[in-house]
Amino acid sequence: MLLSAPEFTTGRSTQAVPGHNRWHPELPAVAELISGGSVRMDCEAARAGTEAVLCGPLSVLGAEPGDVIVVDVLGVGRADGHYAGGAHPGVLGCAPAATALGIADPEPEGALLGHVRPGLDAYPRIAARALRSAARGQEIGRCDVARLTAGSRILLPVHVPGAKLSVGDLHFPERGAPDCRPDGPAGWIDIRVNLTKRGIERFRVTSPLLMPDPDQVA
Repeated sequence: MLLSAPEFTTGRSTQAVPGHNRWHPELPAVAELISGGSVRMDCEAARAGTEAVLCGPLSVLGAEPGDVIVVDVLGVGRADGHYAGGAHPGVLGCAPAATALGIADPEPEGALLGHVRPGLDAYPRIAARALRSAARGQEIGRCDVARLTAGSRILLPVHVPGAKLSVGDLHFPERGAPDCRPDGPAGWIDIRVNLTKRGIERFRVTSPLLMPDPDQVA
């Protein structure tokens, strides 16, 4: 069952997209972005104890395995306009390579695969080996790893053509509280993406590199 659809906003165009709670290199991209472009990604509410439903995947034109994409967080806010404080995403990353997928599960439950919907021929095959959203989130960064607030930069190795970037599981602190709640309302994140060709070879970026806003680091 799909929840309320996330959205992309690029310039004056807004596009509703289905969310996904699994990672797989064959999930179709829902939008394209050129290097240097920015996008607003509207994300579903985070619910404690449930798998994060991510907005994406976003294809970066020209990105190929071996490249690196540089993601700058421009802003994070609540959809209802209330206080957002040190809001940040809990999951932000690129699609994994096929070699990183899990062992096939013949009866996957609760898999949301974006445009690959139940009933399509590809759904059982992709759902069986897709990684849960939290599996990649632990690699990229969660609440207790890094606060990817506005001003943060994330370097992500590219494993598949287009990179297929997704984000979600937004967290928001209560006013006056230093930490974020495990669940929260729907919200948006503005990011800018730049492509670095052969970044893995040139800069030895072999795993996600997190650069939190220095003003937010204790």
